[in-house]
Amino acid sequence: MQEESKWLIALASGDFKAFNVLYEKYHRALYHFSLRLSKNTHEAEELVQSVFVTVWETRQTINPTKSFSTYLFNIARNRFYDMMRRRVVESCYVEYILHQDQPEIDDDLEKQIEDREINEIIQKLLQQVPERRQEIFRMRHEENLSYKQIAKKLQISENTVDTQIRNVLNFLRKELPKYLKLLLLFVYLFIIHSIPELK
Repeated sequence: MQEESKWLIALASGDFKAFNVLYEKYHRALYHFSLRLSKNTHEAEELVQSVFVTVWETRQTINPTKSFSTYLFNIARNRFYDMMRRRVVESCYVEYILHQDQPEIDDDLEKQIEDREINEIIQKLLQQVPERRQEIFRMRHEENLSYKQIAKKLQISENTVDTQIRNVLNFLRKELPKYLKLLLLFVYLFIIHSIPELK
């Protein structure tokens, strides 16, 4: 413990050798801990990288008298929960948009326009995605296949399926905001020209 405290104090001063020593000591245990959380090797590796980036960024605030392993595992756990929350929001949003062709009663004109237009934007954006990645994404969100089913059908690993789907979601999250301002303008103009009193 005393030896570790010395390395943590050295780390706080920006000693990269101390960082490497701590990384070598803990990264395997942290990887196995992350793997138990995520059940996914790719995500476990990402969590380990994210945790040690945080360690370096917050090195001056780490208490050298407290358990460093507990500190690492707490960061990994919080990162995992954040990742799961983001994934739920992203997946629910995309699935909601992609299934708007199902008949629903909705009297809100503005919402109908937005949903239809956003769906069209997403479909156009998907055309910019590599064909294989697009195929995997559509199998998941249009055919409702599980990662396991997609992997078996395409003879690829579940990790590959997961990576490709997350790449598409990241792309959509990045590109959609560029179109939303134009969409809001379109909705505004459409409503103005659809209501006689506002013409």
